[in-house]
Amino acid sequence: METLDIPLPASHPAGHGLLRIRGTVVDGAVEDAEVVTGLMHRGAEKLFESRDYRQILSLANRHDWLSSFDGELSAARVMEDALGIPVPPRAQALRTVISEVSRINHHLYWLAETAAALGTDASELRHARAEITAALDRATGARMHLMIVRIGGLAFDIPDTWPATLPQVDATGYVEQVADRLAGVAVLSRDQAIAYATSGIVARASGWDRDLRDHLPHVVGVDGDALARMRCLAEEIAVSQEYVARAGLPGGDINTRLPRTIRVPEGDYYGASETASGINGWWLVSRGDIVPWRLKMRTASFNNAAALGACLPGTRIEDLPAALMSFLLVAGDMDK
Repeated sequence: METLDIPLPASHPAGHGLLRIRGTVVDGAVEDAEVVTGLMHRGAEKLFESRDYRQILSLANRHDWLSSFDGELSAARVMEDALGIPVPPRAQALRTVISEVSRINHHLYWLAETAAALGTDASELRHARAEITAALDRATGARMHLMIVRIGGLAFDIPDTWPATLPQVDATGYVEQVADRLAGVAVLSRDQAIAYATSGIVARASGWDRDLRDHLPHVVGVDGDALARMRCLAEEIAVSQEYVARAGLPGGDINTRLPRTIRVPEGDYYGASETASGINGWWLVSRGDIVPWRLKMRTASFNNAAALGACLPGTRIEDLPAALMSFLLVAGDMDK
């Protein structure tokens, strides 16, 4: 066995040496491979046990820095369900809109960097993402780690006109420009996608319609290769843009008044949310204290990384960067 040296671009979330694949190469193609995880383990789950429930949201925001809003939102949802806290309709609507805008931002990043790595001018995609990032900054006061979610709602309101200020971008053409470099690369079958409990684009591009969202149509591929995953990304951008443009925002409050100290009733609770990277699951065990006794996080990148190792055999060395980019792996999301 040997460690494969994969020249990822510096802009890749694991491009600074945090992603390792151990395997063997025969005649310029991967014979077997295994993604090595744990190189960036930060002990997030242990830190949860020493933070009160409000403080946990800032940690949940940071493990997947490209889907940070969805991290804080999914953590808040499981706590709200455990506490039986109603979230005002306006806060729910705004959360969904911001989540879809964050999804567009996330998908544009991967498409732009993949296209650029394969030699295509991706300046328009990068510019569109910069405009969306700036729009998130105007709405929340932060460009990346928004930290606007609160247990029971949002920290503050956002104008109804905000979604209309977002740029529209057609990303499908960029995928077709590099289609020949992506077709047939790292094919993941539907059976493999299910066996490794993948989620997000990785699952749906392999024909497994696994999406926890019920507010918009699901984009599902068939071929399961890098091209199918990138096409799904581009199509989901269009679906999310249409949803944001048409979303209606009801009036009313944006949070629920809570006591100074939050104690989750003793018991076990589970919740899962569909983030831009995939399914984010939370298992909360409470003993009635102001901190959780146990808070286990199931991240999308961990399972998807295992599936990557399974579909790499047969991949040419020169195609490895494209294969890795199409799995959307973020080191912090793999290792927590």
